Amino acid sequence: MNKRDNIEEKELELFFSEWKEKDKRLEIPEFKYKRKTNSNIWKWLPVGIAAAFLMGFWLMTSNETEYALESDMVIITLVEDENQEQRFVIETKSSLDVWEAPSSSLLTEF
Repeated sequence: MNKRDNIEEKELELFFSEWKEKDKRLEIPEFKYKRKTNSNIWKWLPVGIAAAFLMGFWLMTSNETEYALESDMVIITLVEDENQEQRFVIETKSSLDVWEAPSSSLLTEF
């Protein structure tokens, strides 16, 4: 090693030692970190489960309106008795009780 390298090394050591001394005097503020816990989620979990059960129970027991099909069709017929008297006969039937073949309407209408 020559003298010049030795001088450069000492200058570098002096430079970095000054930086180390400055760093030692620095005041580092205290970092206050408070970790948030997810305790709110755990508090609401039973409420969510209960709400899901109630909604399921409500949907399973929903009252569906039942419609009676007995008044679907009203048949009014004019009937003549044995004594030549005419009277009206009114009947109610549901459309499920009466079925007519599509070809039978061709026989009766034409």
